[in-house]
Amino acid sequence: MKWLNIEISILRSPDYVGAEPVERATWLNLLAYCADQENGGIIRNCRSWKCRQWQQTCGITSAEAQLEAQLYQWAGDDLLVCHYPTSKEAELRAKREAGAKGGKASGRARSEAQLEAVLEADLERKGKGKGNGKETEGGETSPPAVVETPTLEEFKTAASMMGVEEAIAEEVWHDNESRAIAPTGEWTDWNGRPIANWRSNLKARAAQIARKRPSKALTKPKGVWDAKQGIDALQAKLERMKANPKNRRHKPETPWETEWTPEARAEVAAIRAKIRELEGVVAA
Repeated sequence: MKWLNIEISILRSPDYVGAEPVERATWLNLLAYCADQENGGIIRNCRSWKCRQWQQTCGITSAEAQLEAQLYQWAGDDLLVCHYPTSKEAELRAKREAGAKGGKASGRARSEAQLEAVLEADLERKGKGKGNGKETEGGETSPPAVVETPTLEEFKTAASMMGVEEAIAEEVWHDNESRAIAPTGEWTDWNGRPIANWRSNLKARAAQIARKRPSKALTKPKGVWDAKQGIDALQAKLERMKANPKNRRHKPETPWETEWTPEARAEVAAIRAKIRELEGVVAA
């Protein structure tokens, strides 16, 4: 596809609002790659890709692809990119098939071909989703795996690591418990969609509460969860700097070897110092 439509509702969804800036940028690059390849939003057999291959194909690093995010998830060795417009891809394929037949197909036949393509794409994507049923040797489909929601104590422990006040964590937990549970066991959001990552949901909801009620602001220091996210982002930045030839120069005494430029060396030192600082937060 030569274009990519992103609905405003997607940019207002909990999984996008709760994502870090690095996760959002990674998701957008993955979405663009999938649209260009027309792969149904599934990048197959890519878990073993090296960092350079990720950079040259999708414009991201290997570390960014491995981040735990709601916008893109791993299913075995395949990477599933959420909110991919499978229906638009199927519509485009159907139009191509109709055009290849010389335009002789009737409007009804084109509609049926388009509907069939959409259904096939949805079935294939759902079959790759986390926790879906698997086909047994006899051809029967086993029931989907049930996901257990966290207890209140588990929820408060995660909140403490993020620097979220206990009272806010309890409020979010009870609010999630008050809504319907998805067939696969997850909590659901206000639109009835499963909450795939309750930790990201907790962080996004806590930030919303803090904005609406300043008295409920997050007063605790930066938590372990945020520190780990920061470490991953800084390490990904180091990888991008290593891959950029502008940051290297030939050594005067040994021209066949390279070293950091003075500017890049200073920036790398600052990044590594920040990483050590965040690792201290995690260790504490």
